[in-house]
Amino acid sequence: MTEEPVTGWGRYQPVTMRTVEPATRTELATAAVGGREVIARGLGRSYGDAAQRRDGTAVITTSCRRLVWDDRTTGVIRADAGATIGDLIETGIPLGFFVPVSPGTRNVTVGGAIAADIHGKNHHRDGSFGQHVQQLTLRLADDSLVECSPTVEPELFWATVGGMGLTGVIIDAVIQMAAVSSSTISVETSRHDTLDELMAVMQASDAGHDFSVAWVDLLRRGRGVLTQGGFADSADVGAHPAGPLRRPNTPSVALPPMPPLRWVQRPLVKSFNELWFRKAPSEPTVTHESITAFFHPLDAIRDWNRLYGSTGFVQWQCVVDSDDALRSICADFAAQPAFFAVLKRFGAENPAPLSFPKPGWTLAVDVPATAAALAALESFDRQVVEAGGRLYLAKDARMSPATFEAGYPRLDAWKRVRSQVDPDRRFTSDLAERLGL
Repeated sequence: MTEEPVTGWGRYQPVTMRTVEPATRTELATAAVGGREVIARGLGRSYGDAAQRRDGTAVITTSCRRLVWDDRTTGVIRADAGATIGDLIETGIPLGFFVPVSPGTRNVTVGGAIAADIHGKNHHRDGSFGQHVQQLTLRLADDSLVECSPTVEPELFWATVGGMGLTGVIIDAVIQMAAVSSSTISVETSRHDTLDELMAVMQASDAGHDFSVAWVDLLRRGRGVLTQGGFADSADVGAHPAGPLRRPNTPSVALPPMPPLRWVQRPLVKSFNELWFRKAPSEPTVTHESITAFFHPLDAIRDWNRLYGSTGFVQWQCVVDSDDALRSICADFAAQPAFFAVLKRFGAENPAPLSFPKPGWTLAVDVPATAAALAALESFDRQVVEAGGRLYLAKDARMSPATFEAGYPRLDAWKRVRSQVDPDRRFTSDLAERLGL
């Protein structure tokens, strides 16, 4: 066991923790992992304080990465908690399978994907990650192991999906992968001068595409670039020498040494936004893109979070089902240092009480962790609550308990399950303490 400083991906509010790193699934399931105030931790890609506990113990899962096919024919795979989205893609693509849900980075563990119930560009059609998990193995607070699924111990299963690691340590999971005939995505790109135009096109066309996401320039009237598409047919890309199913090439470079300054400043971002908008075709255009280019472009820079300087940043992500609420939020963000905004549409919510997605618009915005910017976010929190929306726990680092409770009406059902399996609150985090979990 060692002691080290840790933060979320936003590099905001570092804490010192003890860490223990089991080498195998068996060790993760059986080895001593500390006493009270324990939380599982994968690659640290939750933006805030979900996978940390000041002066507590982090159980690092990243050495546990075994993948075993339960059924190669149908794409059912058993993955250790520390296996990553990237591991699943590398293993599945040669056999014609892709992860059922991918976030904006491949550097998320299976345990983290379940605990945060991650979503992707296909939520409007396929839901979130937990809906594709057939079974998971959980180490409870008394160190016993339990297998649960949507039909076996269903309340515990759904409390763990989206439960931010607070029901126990996920050991492994059985996942239904998605069948694909190629590793190339056919992408339609269009640019839109106003937010209203962008919203109208998304509402009219999302249902006809497997994947849909828009980059939004909040500093300029919410203009945006919309990318929609799906995996191309093998016949369209089969002429490639390596065939239609090729493992994605994911080049990755580190930022050069630089002073710990905040490089993301309003003038620079305005210039970047202008270039990015003009780079998009003026008329809708269809192109073929790789898995990396479409799903994980930011993975090309391993430590891009350093661009926000030593104080770090937060990502504020909401879901609201009101068009007017979204317009109001976007208009108000124009006066804030709101950078790199992404807009998607969600489909139906699932049975997990703490799962974030529900029908409506989801807007994610990177904000530098300055005192003024963080204070300004409180007014946006109020708008979300008034519109019946909520904020995403995996991105959060600063919302109040009142905002959280207002956004998650099924919280009491989750608390009942958590009290049954961990009455002494062995598994906890800074997020759990801050929000009264």
